[in-house]
Amino acid sequence: MAYATAEDYARFGDGQIAPADLEMELERASDQIDALTYNRIVRRGLAGLTAFQRLNVIKATCQQADFVFQYGDYLTFPLSGYSAGSVSLSFKAVEGAGGIQTTEAVTSLLAATGLTSRRLC
Repeated sequence: MAYATAEDYARFGDGQIAPADLEMELERASDQIDALTYNRIVRRGLAGLTAFQRLNVIKATCQQADFVFQYGDYLTFPLSGYSAGSVSLSFKAVEGAGGIQTTEAVTSLLAATGLTSRRLC
């Protein structure tokens, strides 16, 4: 089950994902949020989080869905950079727990919840 709904995405997402693809993209983003949070949300359930944590997880899910939707082809590309003459291109993505590539905005939202800490809880 995705951590964000279509209504959440309309509020916190960029609106790039077509309605037909939205459920699948939010599910994929939720799976990645699970990896970034060491499956702590799976154990507690979204309802087991504080209101602050829930809101940040929802926002992070929407932003992660946009990030993967927009840059997904580049995230799985075997090269991290490209040069041709004087033109050089490299892709910068933050890598979190489980090797999930994401943005600093997503990691910041999740870090504020305490769910990304490596300590046992």
